Amino acid sequence: MQIIDSFQDSVMSVCLTKTEIIGGSVDGTVRTFDIRVGRELSDDLGQPVNCISMSNDGNCILASCLDSTLRLLDRSTGELLQEYKGHICKSFKTDCCLTNSDAYVTGGSEDGYIYFWDLVDASVVAKFKAHSLVVTSVSYHPKDDAMISSSVDGIIRVWKK
Repeated sequence: MQIIDSFQDSVMSVCLTKTEIIGGSVDGTVRTFDIRVGRELSDDLGQPVNCISMSNDGNCILASCLDSTLRLLDRSTGELLQEYKGHICKSFKTDCCLTNSDAYVTGGSEDGYIYFWDLVDASVVAKFKAHSLVVTSVSYHPKDDAMISSSVDGIIRVWKK
């Protein structure tokens, strides 16, 4: 068993690749652990991280932070590539992800909306009222134009284009 205990606060989200464990923490960091060589890389976002998600091509990490900002990071360098704003994320864990083509970023909001942003220019391309309360989770289908969402309203919804 391997124990990773370098975070300074709660770990809210993890991703796994063939050789890495990536974690997002309330301490404001996204940490990548190479389990083959025991190396750790840390990116300090300066805000509590409540969700991380990897792009489908594996090159980027999307992080939802409690300052109502999603941040897109280059996995290899940690460089901040883009920020996405407009939704509300201040008190609840709200998930985020990229669409299956990596063309759009999507995320839940505390006001019950789901937002879609253009990956490159970060403009809001769509938003819609999905739930009556906080949208806690969104997940996009790996091949089809479909997604699911869940909420503190106790409902899971399936969305298909």
